[in-house]
Amino acid sequence: MKKITTLLLLALVSISLSAQFRGKMNFNTMGKTRSFTVYSAIEGYRYEFNEDGQQGVIIVKSDSQQVIILMPQQKMAMKSSPDNPMSMMNDPLRAFEQNKTSGILKETGKETINGIPCTKSVLYNRENPSQKMFTMWYSDKYKFPMKMVNHIDGSQNSGMEMSDVEPWTPDPQSFEIPPGYQVMDVPAMPQK
Repeated sequence: MKKITTLLLLALVSISLSAQFRGKMNFNTMGKTRSFTVYSAIEGYRYEFNEDGQQGVIIVKSDSQQVIILMPQQKMAMKSSPDNPMSMMNDPLRAFEQNKTSGILKETGKETINGIPCTKSVLYNRENPSQKMFTMWYSDKYKFPMKMVNHIDGSQNSGMEMSDVEPWTPDPQSFEIPPGYQVMDVPAMPQK
């Protein structure tokens, strides 16, 4: 019995560790390409970027309905809701999740993205089932999309793709606001 319990525990640990990774994400939106370093773990995921000399970090915790945007140079943190347009503009996963509620997701096959086996799915508009909203290649090993195409963004080649994915062990503070940061809440945008 002890051996079975030990094997089960080892299997659970290896499953949870396989979902922890870091990698590079190229994110194309509104005709602009941005590069992020992505860190993903059971606690959530974070993107780090440096755009025109401005450092930024986006944190999305698994157990929270908040997106945290850190600006290290200003020691400032902004908290917003996941459906805030600013959150969705900076996070392709938030944009997908927000649109998923109004769509129909259909699995279309298996493909490999940069050496990682993925399940390919297409999100169609529920009101117009022939309209593609997103195409996603999701890794079961890493519990994260390795590629996504946003068909509703309005710009060609809009989406993201992961590369250089490797195992990563998070620091306990990876998904927290660092001490000494000024914290402000971003007001919710009025719904149309």
